[in-house]
Amino acid sequence: MTNLTPDVHPDFQHAYRQVVERYFSRDPRYWPCFADTSFRRVIDFRRRNLQPGDQLNAFPGGHELRRVLLAESAPPAAMRLPAGDPDEMLGFAAALSKNWENPASVENVITMPCDPGVYGAMLGTLANPNLVYSEYAGMAHELERNVIRQMATLAGYSPDQATGIFTQGGTFCNLYGYLAGIRKSLPEARTFGMGYTHDYRFINSQGGHYSNITNLSLLGVDIQKRTIRIKLTPDNDIDLEDLEQQLRACFLLGCAVPAIMLTMGTTDTFAVDRVRPVCELRDRLCEQYGITVRPHVHVDSAIGWSLLFFLDYDFDRNPLAIHGETVAGLQRNVACFRELRYADSFTVDFQKWGYVPYPSSLVMFKNKSDLKYLEHDPADFSYFERDLQGRTHLQATIECSRSATGVFGAYAALRYLGIEGYQIIIAHCLQNADYFRRRLRRIPNIKVVAPGNQGPSVGFRIYDPARVADAETEFAAECRIQDTEVYLERLAANTRWHRQLFETGRDHGLFTSWVEFVTHTDYDERGMYHRIPGEKAVFMNPLTTCREIDDFIAHRMGQWT
Repeated sequence: MTNLTPDVHPDFQHAYRQVVERYFSRDPRYWPCFADTSFRRVIDFRRRNLQPGDQLNAFPGGHELRRVLLAESAPPAAMRLPAGDPDEMLGFAAALSKNWENPASVENVITMPCDPGVYGAMLGTLANPNLVYSEYAGMAHELERNVIRQMATLAGYSPDQATGIFTQGGTFCNLYGYLAGIRKSLPEARTFGMGYTHDYRFINSQGGHYSNITNLSLLGVDIQKRTIRIKLTPDNDIDLEDLEQQLRACFLLGCAVPAIMLTMGTTDTFAVDRVRPVCELRDRLCEQYGITVRPHVHVDSAIGWSLLFFLDYDFDRNPLAIHGETVAGLQRNVACFRELRYADSFTVDFQKWGYVPYPSSLVMFKNKSDLKYLEHDPADFSYFERDLQGRTHLQATIECSRSATGVFGAYAALRYLGIEGYQIIIAHCLQNADYFRRRLRRIPNIKVVAPGNQGPSVGFRIYDPARVADAETEFAAECRIQDTEVYLERLAANTRWHRQLFETGRDHGLFTSWVEFVTHTDYDERGMYHRIPGEKAVFMNPLTTCREIDDFIAHRMGQWT
């Protein structure tokens, strides 16, 4: 663990190594659950950090186990007892699942869970409470409320007024945000459906997660006619001028706007939408046009929420000795995340940058009264005791059964890592991302997309040096949208060259991923644009160091030199 990024202060290096040793090492000295023989075999195999194509050959009996796994189609007829040895098939499937502990794994907003998160989730699995109903949850319900209060305090909500629901993923959290807006603005839709009510429009940005659209489809919304997708700035965050024009047009026409969906930390380039200006714009226009029910502002902060741990960090003193460039980027982002408290609700994915096992997602509501809009008729819950129904969010949840494993994992991660532990590991990830950007910017035929976003996600385009002398100039030309065949072929040719480079070198140094919409062209007079593909790396892996980054860049440069 010596290959941290250059220029990292020795004090930070020491703190980082302590966090990794205690919370990300699967060390049975700290976490005895990892001494189990089955766990040790899986952990030891995955620590070899083999290339994906080499894993099957390296696993003892791997080919035969795979053959049985693919051929088996019926449960065994007879009972069997464990023989005392680890189960071969379970160990095989676990060991050859995607290895997010590999320092090269930076494909997406997924990472290895921390040791306390695993420990907590195991205890939750053992107890097996169902959070849907207080009688089925017991003390697990109070644990959920405990984590919700912690998150409310962290975000700047009142822990007495806020509430939340643990659910099975960020998509469900965003679905709750939309649903809250529908039930407030279009209450008839609860009984009669979306087509019954007067005209309405949902608003989200072109850079948001795909669940911004798939959730609307699930809710029965006419996406083509009832959704407004707001333009993006060059940094991929929401264009506030376009938002004002669209929102004003809706109110002028008497068109209801149930919800505005924002994003704080987009998947591919970590664009961060401003929340306070949007809420102030909403309130000003609602007053101007006499709108009595304000649009519900939900923030998809599934990725970015972890920056809340820095809201009280002393950037001037910088007690953790975080690298200067990273401190500057953190300050800019934290200034935006201070505004999260203005949102009506927001998404928290502990399973992403919170290092908790799946599933562990939480939708937070600023005002607990908002959940009243989600409630159904108590008569629909006839097999639950009426006096006990109000003790959990039974009538307001989308799910019936709600697992508590995410609650246990989140509580354990918060309890043991604490704010300081999260600050250290998140700063390490951001220092890696900054180092990667610096290395890429030194290469003339590579363009870093939205370099000012300063999050864990780094998008980029690589150009053929035989055709392109300067990536900045070529990228600027690509962004000037045209409809000519020459322009479109030039754009496609650049993409083909980069895609071929990606395909032939994807497993060296870093495991990156290809993105069909890493950035976009300018808008034409009709508001149309082209999506520009590219490559991305997401530095959330606590074990990644500059060694993997340097190997990746050396290999890529070797492919075209």
